[in-house]
Amino acid sequence: MAQPMMKTMPESQPQPMAMVESDWLARTVLTLAADGPDAFMIACLLGSDQAADLCRNLIELRAPNQAGTDSHHDAARTRLDERFLKGTARWGRQTSPEDLTRFHKISNSWRRRLTPLLAMDTDQVRTIMTGGGRFWVLTPSDPCWPGQVDDLARRSDWAPPLCLWGQGNPETLICCDRPLAVVGSRTCDEYGRSTAHQIARKAAGEGHLVVSGGAMGTDAAAHWGALAAGGGRTVAVFAGGLLHMGPKRNSRLFENIEADSGALISELPPGTIPEARRFLLRNRIIAALASDIVVAQARHRSGALNTANWGVELGRRVLAAPGRIDQPENTGCNRLIHEGKAELLLSASDIRDICHPAHGPVHPGKSVRQEASASVNTAESRGNQTNRENARRAPTVGSNHPAQTINGGQPDPTALEQSRTDRDRPSTHSQNKEKSSTQPSNSGTDNECKKAEDECLTKEEATVLAAIRACQRRNGPPMTGQLRAELADQGHEFSVRHLMQLLGSLEIRGLINMQDGCVVAEHPKNQACQRQRSKSTIQPSAPADSSVLGGTK
Repeated sequence: MAQPMMKTMPESQPQPMAMVESDWLARTVLTLAADGPDAFMIACLLGSDQAADLCRNLIELRAPNQAGTDSHHDAARTRLDERFLKGTARWGRQTSPEDLTRFHKISNSWRRRLTPLLAMDTDQVRTIMTGGGRFWVLTPSDPCWPGQVDDLARRSDWAPPLCLWGQGNPETLICCDRPLAVVGSRTCDEYGRSTAHQIARKAAGEGHLVVSGGAMGTDAAAHWGALAAGGGRTVAVFAGGLLHMGPKRNSRLFENIEADSGALISELPPGTIPEARRFLLRNRIIAALASDIVVAQARHRSGALNTANWGVELGRRVLAAPGRIDQPENTGCNRLIHEGKAELLLSASDIRDICHPAHGPVHPGKSVRQEASASVNTAESRGNQTNRENARRAPTVGSNHPAQTINGGQPDPTALEQSRTDRDRPSTHSQNKEKSSTQPSNSGTDNECKKAEDECLTKEEATVLAAIRACQRRNGPPMTGQLRAELADQGHEFSVRHLMQLLGSLEIRGLINMQDGCVVAEHPKNQACQRQRSKSTIQPSAPADSSVLGGTK
């Protein structure tokens, strides 16, 4: 009696799971039943006209712990066996009686996992599968489906995802024809982090999509590098459901990826716990999404080696960064190169031999606002650039210890002051006396320069500049991610895109310099005062060339 009542229910009312018709909802249910990638499930799907047909067929089976037999269950079992045999043949594989026996055991486990859903209607299941509307679901028929993951169906013992859950911008998955995966160990050193960050930033800056696993260490450095490109897109692939994105220490990174038009994806339902076995299965998705895979640094048993092996099996190009043979952090990469599974990565800054031609903005950090202000500040920025070049060529004060430098060559004022106190050199001692006699006037000049500098900045620009200087005084020039963390600790939340706009504006003014992923604040005495002197020597009606000349005096 229940079945006729179901057919006469109004369409506005929720339908029971036994009447599921939506392809994407059926695929999410089948993914839950399989509990991960399952070649048997793919074979059944290949033998079915639609995913909803297979889902209803599976629901019609009697639960394994249910007593008794009936013709309805036997008919459902026969249809399911036919789907499996037909799909296996279409996949190009012959089946044996042992395969069919194993299939019966596996399909019974599918049916057992579906039991809790049978007490729900389709709307309730839809809410569970989308995390209450937080996540989107892609199927192979969707225009944003990344077709390269279908390569996982090349062999009959592999299984491509039935669908993909995601958060963020789904178009990111198809924004690049040949994405770049950057992977490595969680316990990498500074060499590994720097390599991953530089490659990802360079690739994202040229419009390429950067794919990684969202983990600590190399993965995080790669994601932050792509975000530092300003408008660069990156995708993080998780081993569990999106309700269990981790590690928690990277939660701010995940927020930034989503805010900057990136994507956070998984092949598993939102509530799936990321067990250890799922991380190796996740790696095949990373390898399949990418056209080229860079292993920035890997230990002997790193999971990144599993990603590289998947890449080799899928015909992807794999590159590995070589490292010192006496450091365990480099053992995995060196072994990949030695065994011929990976090419040797020659450079982290020149990616012409790694990626296809650039198809994004030439200046990824430049926004419309920055382009508008660039024409106004062109002369001033050229003058400041000339000043920086002259400062780099200027000889440093003599000392037994070389002066510490920032920005690739300009001496840190603190290091210079320390070098002047070396009492072993009479000339340095006399310089120290001269410095102490004129210290009040220099201090006043610094304050005046800083005041004049701050007066021409917006409140947000001044806040960012102060945070850069604070980071630089403590630990040296910060990376973009560290700068955002510093600003957040001060109670200032900036999106990645807005922060890159502010940094671009500060760079045009010559107040900061972006180098190798780090933000270096120029000293106010060297920069602001030079701009002030430059402006004071320019007549109101002087052409742009005069400002350039005045800025280089």
